[in-house]
Parts: sequence; C-alpha cells; structure tokens
Amino acid sequence: MDGLRTLVLVLHVLGAIVALGFSLSYGLWLARGEASGAAERAFALRTISWIDRRVTTPAYVLQLVTGLLLVGLVDWGLLREAWLEISIGIYVVLVAIAMAAYAPAYRRQVELAQRLAAGEAVEPAYRTQAAVARRWGVLVTVLTVAIVVLMVWKPALWS
Repeated sequence: MDGLRTLVLVLHVLGAIVALGFSLSYGLWLARGEASGAAERAFALRTISWIDRRVTTPAYVLQLVTGLLLVGLVDWGLLREAWLEISIGIYVVLVAIAMAAYAPAYRRQVELAQRLAAGEAVEPAYRTQAAVARRWGVLVTVLTVAIVVLMVWKPALWS
C-alpha cells in the first residue's frame, strides 16, 4: 500500500506543478502576444486555450482525483482537518469562478482578439474584455496558490 500511496502522492504533486506552472505562464504568453501585434496576440490567446484544454484543466481535475485517492489511502479522517476543509472549499469556489466567469470572459477576449487580427475596429471592446478576463484570471491564480500554501503548510486551525 505504501507504493501505491507514494505513486498517488507523486502524481498529485506533479499535477500541482503542471496546473499551476502552466497557469502562471499564461500572463507571459499574453504579454508577448500583446507586444507583437494583433495577429500574434490572437495566436497567443489561441495557444493558451489549446494548452488549457489539453494540459492545465486535466491537471486540475487530476488534483481532485489524486487528492481524494490520497485521503482514502491515508485516512478519511483527514477530511476533518481544517487545512483540507478550507482547501476543498477554495477548490469548489475556484472551479465555480473558472466555469461561470473566467472561461466566458476569456472566450470573449479570444473572439475579440481574432476580430482585431482580421482588421475589425474593436480595440476598445477588446481592452475592456481583456481587463475583465485578467481580473478573473488573477483571482483564480491567487486561489490556486492559496490551496498550494495550505497543502504544504497544513496549519492546525480548528482541527
């Protein structure tokens, strides 16, 4: 059982590295696209979407699966630990925000970037939408970092 627990723990840690690592890189991709021109910006946004669908989002799902497997392999009583309760709560909020606010805002940003690249005069709308998507993206990233901090620190709050 120790071998299985170690394997699941390694997958859990790798999933966190991949999910957060790619998420943190999105700002760099976008900054490069913004600095290079409308076509490059649209390409950067499409690339972020491609990576997010194929790598980052599956890694976030893997976090939930491997996290629950770890709890099952170690002790279901861990679900009563404050740090884990808070982490799961943040994860639920994070997923809700990502699905209900960030993803639609980001899709709209991509759509407007593609229209700009095609020569349409939608720059003001793009700038507004980019700011909205950026705010939601920063919130999702901060929540993700908070979960990582709780997972590493494991503070004894009320447990």
